[in-house]
Amino acid sequence: MLTSPTLRGWLLALPPLLFLLLLLALPLGRTLLEGGVNLGVWRDPYFLNRLAWTLAQAFLSALIALSVGGPLAYLLSRYAVPGKGLLLRVLLLPFVTPTLVAVLGITALLGPHGWLTAPLGLDLDGTPALLIFGNLFFNLPVMVRLAYGGFSRVPPSLIGAARTLGASGLRAALTVALPLALPGLAAGFILVFLYSALSFGLPLALGGERYATLEVEIYTLAAYQLRLSEASALIAGQLLLTLTTTWVYVRLLRGGVGVPAGSLPPARGGAAALLWILIASVILICFGPLLAVVARSLLGSGGPTLSSWRGVLTDPDTLGLLGNTVRFGVLALAGAVLLGSLHAVGAWLARSRTLDLLSLLPLMVSPVSLAVGYLLAYPALAATLPLLIAAYTLLGFPLVTRSVLPALRALPPRLLEAARTLGASVPAAHRTVTLPLTLPALRGGAALALATVLGEFGATLVLTRPEWATLSVGLYERLGRPGERNLGEACALATVLLLLATLSFTLLDGGEGEVT
Repeated sequence: MLTSPTLRGWLLALPPLLFLLLLLALPLGRTLLEGGVNLGVWRDPYFLNRLAWTLAQAFLSALIALSVGGPLAYLLSRYAVPGKGLLLRVLLLPFVTPTLVAVLGITALLGPHGWLTAPLGLDLDGTPALLIFGNLFFNLPVMVRLAYGGFSRVPPSLIGAARTLGASGLRAALTVALPLALPGLAAGFILVFLYSALSFGLPLALGGERYATLEVEIYTLAAYQLRLSEASALIAGQLLLTLTTTWVYVRLLRGGVGVPAGSLPPARGGAAALLWILIASVILICFGPLLAVVARSLLGSGGPTLSSWRGVLTDPDTLGLLGNTVRFGVLALAGAVLLGSLHAVGAWLARSRTLDLLSLLPLMVSPVSLAVGYLLAYPALAATLPLLIAAYTLLGFPLVTRSVLPALRALPPRLLEAARTLGASVPAAHRTVTLPLTLPALRGGAALALATVLGEFGATLVLTRPEWATLSVGLYERLGRPGERNLGEACALATVLLLLATLSFTLLDGGEGEVT
């Protein structure tokens, strides 16, 4: 029989569950129904090759991320490192960086006449190197943070005991720390693999026709060739992959939260050298593109590009792009905070693992696949503003839930009991106790949601109309035009978008912007 808190939890979760039904389950169900009648597309060698490349580049990206992020996370968890907290904190920045901003930064570093490739005489054009680097830019922080959480669960006393028994530092790490931290490492590997496989903007802009992924093929079939049945069949196969990896990921995350050791020794010798080499590598991969896009917008390839900024700032369309981006972001944020908070509180009160898992699903489905589902399930609403805002809200509200729910679960039960003992009603107790203690997490989740929506690109391309173009769309259009002037204006727009996303994240974030 349902207890009172359980019933209240499920009642609070009804609005977000209805939203998930209408905006996630029904569109995906319609997509699966459409794709079920055209499974012959999976016998086409062309699409099988695209699938093979999609999986290969995702696996390679995850393997490199594990090779760099795993050792770095172990060393950070075992040694006192100046600025460690700041490093782990700013590693959230790539997560909130708009995709096309990253594209411009990566091409500025590694593209033709890139600031790193030109002095070294490297030509990476026509190779998948830029795409792999882009995957690492976005996903290496995920690996570092999850692996760090895994290694933080290993008691230092166990490693100390192994060293006392004669094991070297490397042997103690491999035989003691690694087995205990393996779930966190495996979860990071799976998440990087999944995000790389579902990426859209990076392979669209950096992969070219030769290295296009399955996600790009779905977009091409749906948006340009209007072959929705073939696109639906590809989405059906992609969903099977997504659900399988998500199930494994959730199973691996049952180990709890890591607690860093209170007192750690400084790194010395080879450990110190390896630590700083890995930190330098992460800084180059995760922050090099951001610095490059800002520098290129100011300096170009040979001198100041004030003309590019003048062209962007005096273009009447720029104000419209900025206004649409902010307006759509604020509307989506309002819905995301409301639905995400209700979902988090509902899952907390009901103590429901099912509600917890349901909040993960929107994070594991690509925006392009969702947009195709909307075209199939709601053709009368195609290219309407409410559907576009609803799609943005769906992308943002799980981030609020995943940030607020751990904060709610960390609340000491005796605080609410004490408030009730002093005469406070249930609503008053939550208003005076629960809300102040979880507000930083709510602000952090809202910051992640808004920054993600501001740079959203995949669903926008499918669902938007010309008068609703955002900064991401304007940036993409300028990238598609030849000429140094258009490139300079694209860099200027990218800088504006990066500053907008960073500013919104900084203003909203309460220091608890975590996603688990």
